[in-house]
Amino acid sequence: MTEETTFSEAIEQVMKNNGYYAPLKLIYKKFEKYRKFSGLTPLKTIQERVQRDKRFTRIGLGVYALTEHLDELPQVITPKTTSEKTNQRHSAIQGMIIEIGNMEGFDTYTPDRSKMFANKKLGNIATIKEFPLFTYEKITHSVKFVDVAWFNERGFPEKIFEVEDSTDFRGSLVKFAELQDFNTSFNLVASVERKTKYDREVSKMAFINIVSRCHFVNYADIEEYYNASLNYHKVLKSVIF
Repeated sequence: MTEETTFSEAIEQVMKNNGYYAPLKLIYKKFEKYRKFSGLTPLKTIQERVQRDKRFTRIGLGVYALTEHLDELPQVITPKTTSEKTNQRHSAIQGMIIEIGNMEGFDTYTPDRSKMFANKKLGNIATIKEFPLFTYEKITHSVKFVDVAWFNERGFPEKIFEVEDSTDFRGSLVKFAELQDFNTSFNLVASVERKTKYDREVSKMAFINIVSRCHFVNYADIEEYYNASLNYHKVLKSVIF
């Protein structure tokens, strides 16, 4: 780290060490490894650099890549079977939830680091590489395999997400119950056709302590929110810049 390193050069280094791309949240976290923050609004300066400097290209919601390395990003393989299509959608929903969480200011985690979403590895757009040990190990060991977790600035789980393609929701609800003593929101994400099954499972007495904090989230709502956010930032950039 030197004073001569420019903002753009520091951002470039973060991306190079993260597979040639990174979400803004991760750039903020890693920036000072290469340059000290300076000025009154350094985070806004970082935003301005990734949006204006042609060496960076946006590849997601708040995710930017090195323009000269775009052809080196991992490529998503077109699914051929129904199972492959289901798995790819599962990964895509996880990726959207991670990017939304980053933009909402949370640290994000997924155990599925090698899964892909829009030519990005989930592990490279999540801002936490290891599940935080915020409480007893016997509890974190039980819940660290949730699909996506958002952590607040104090390092506690704010929102937990499980993407349910075909299972009966019970396993996810058991994981959620392990966190009943924390102020955590529990979200089960599935197709709208599975809402009746969700309602039946969550109403069981075993989950009475968490039912008020459990939420059913439709796949389509995640996709709509994500795409609307992408379009908003696209329009905003065209107006401002």
